[in-house]
Amino acid sequence: MARNNLKDWTAQKERTSGFWLKIIRRLALLLPRWAVGLLLHPITLFYLLISKQQKAASRHYLNQVLDRPVRFSDVYKHFLWFATTILDRVYFLTGRIDGFQVEYDNLEEWRASMAENPAQLYLGAHFGSLDAIRALSLDQYGIKIKIVLKVDQNQALVNLLNELNPGLAENVIPYNGMKTIFDIHETLESGNSVAMLKDRAVGEEATVTVNFFNDRIAVPVSGFKLAKRFNIPINVFFSRFEGGNKYHVHSEQLEFDQQTSLQEMAQIFMNRVEEQCRIAPYNWFNFYHYWLDTDESDAG
Repeated sequence: MARNNLKDWTAQKERTSGFWLKIIRRLALLLPRWAVGLLLHPITLFYLLISKQQKAASRHYLNQVLDRPVRFSDVYKHFLWFATTILDRVYFLTGRIDGFQVEYDNLEEWRASMAENPAQLYLGAHFGSLDAIRALSLDQYGIKIKIVLKVDQNQALVNLLNELNPGLAENVIPYNGMKTIFDIHETLESGNSVAMLKDRAVGEEATVTVNFFNDRIAVPVSGFKLAKRFNIPINVFFSRFEGGNKYHVHSEQLEFDQQTSLQEMAQIFMNRVEEQCRIAPYNWFNFYHYWLDTDESDAG
């Protein structure tokens, strides 16, 4: 196991999310979704013109997942779909979900599992829309899932939560170093599920190195360690945007035992992420140098 040797992404200003949130929040509250959708095109084009590093990261990823030379239109679509999920975040946070078509995988199994054991771990990635899953789960099925969030790095999102739906802010577990593990355990003990995004390490969080397409990336292991110690069910969850007003929610419980190493658990998790990226390639929203360079990979 290694510490996170990759250039810490939290040291980089969350320019991408902040940019979209500031613009789209106001538009979404004033105009219908179709009208804001039209305005996203010039906004996306402008952002592409000023975002060299983000474009490079997008092209790097798309070159692998598309298995063909990447065109400008691919990078444009990648950013446009990200902007659209940010737009839809406003609707999900304010409970305006009637205009969306949502399909579920394994819905009955998921509901039965949660009814039997409402305290489970959900591991996701910066893929699709986390807010879609959270809003739909609570609104339609009464399932409360608290999310672990590095508040100081996502202040724009926290402000948005407080402005649009203050009640949802209560379902955030602020990341606070090692103390976070105790907060998560306390939440699970109280009968609530916890969601964590585990495709990025935070600060000096311990990681293992795994394969992701042709890259080696550092995946944090805190969630896997917690599950092994307390025998907590682990699920992967993804809500992929499929164009128009369509979302597809996939939830799947992963089968591990005490003999499964943290390395194997992390690789299985990222294999599921890669599968979803193959299905919906424009839903992977890591617009930074997320992959390990050769020396970093060897060190891990």
